[in-house]
Amino acid sequence: MKRLVQLLAGIVGVAIAVAPAAAQRSDNLEFSGFGSFWRFDRAFDLATRPGGGVRVGYNLSDRVGLEVVGDYVKTFHRVTLQDVTVQALSANLVLTFPVGKRSTVYATGGFTHASFGVPYDFTENMVDGGVGARMFIGKHVALRADARAMYTPNTSLPTGTWGGQVVGSAGLSYFFVPPQQGRGFNKQYQWYWGAQGGAFVYKTNVQPLYYDPIVGGHWLVTARRTALYVAYEQALFLADANAVMFDPNSSASSVGPGFRDVSFSDMRRLMFGVLAFPAQKVIEPFAGGGFALMQVLNPVVDCSGCATLSEAVEAADRAHDAASRAFFWVMGGLQINYSTKLNVFAHYILTSSAAGFLIESNTHSLQGGIRYSLGTSKEGITERN
Repeated sequence: MKRLVQLLAGIVGVAIAVAPAAAQRSDNLEFSGFGSFWRFDRAFDLATRPGGGVRVGYNLSDRVGLEVVGDYVKTFHRVTLQDVTVQALSANLVLTFPVGKRSTVYATGGFTHASFGVPYDFTENMVDGGVGARMFIGKHVALRADARAMYTPNTSLPTGTWGGQVVGSAGLSYFFVPPQQGRGFNKQYQWYWGAQGGAFVYKTNVQPLYYDPIVGGHWLVTARRTALYVAYEQALFLADANAVMFDPNSSASSVGPGFRDVSFSDMRRLMFGVLAFPAQKVIEPFAGGGFALMQVLNPVVDCSGCATLSEAVEAADRAHDAASRAFFWVMGGLQINYSTKLNVFAHYILTSSAAGFLIESNTHSLQGGIRYSLGTSKEGITERN
């Protein structure tokens, strides 16, 4: 740890001596990869080992930013010599201060969720804090090093009371600097065509949460701070989903009589709604809601116990009735307006639940995508009578 502090002090000292202006500005995105060195709490009996990770940050202003950090390290138990993997995800507030013309120092603080593999097999929720420095070697590229400490007053370790971990890291950051609004940049009254893809999270009444891919396209018709949103999407299940439906004619199923087993592998969703873009910045949040029609495609009923053809037909009709419902949805996300024409975005969608549907409870979607404007959605006056 002493060597790490000396390294950071040396970087700061070199950074003070160099010139011109650092690239950190409001609305920048920072992407970083780094190597790390973990020192674990003595009670854990884990060896000090190197690791690595990635970081994504967004600057709310020239001084304040938000960032998400993912860490991974493979270590071993000092006594049993058994390998142990540790994964951590952190969300932090970053306060940045310029030092000289090509360097910054910063302080971070936030929350860390860490997962310790077998033989521990538990998670820790910790507060974290740290200090670090950046030295810019170009308009978009900087060397970055920091030290972080993570602490919980109630560790999940059976023989421990409180827990603390320390990690030092060094790596390279790339700053994405979007074009500024106001230079021929206007996304109002545009007709955007887009594509999106990501993960669809769902469960049924006989299986837990599953994650499967979902892809689709959408239209976004913008006004001043609002937009009409219409989307068509399809989830492609990597393995058949299984559910049961009520059927009084059934004498047996995986959960007993009075139900039938149903399997399916695709889900279609048609969405209508309104989104709001309140910030009107290069990088801006958005939120909205509406309603959706969701349909499970081609549900297959296990009718091996059906006594007659009419019983099989009735079971298939019940499955198709349970395969589609209407839902409400809400959305929240972040969009980067790269130009008047081109936007990239990421969003989260939560849908309501519906009784009797083959997919049980709420569904969740985490997606990213791109939008491109094919022209204005507002016709001007071309002729005067």
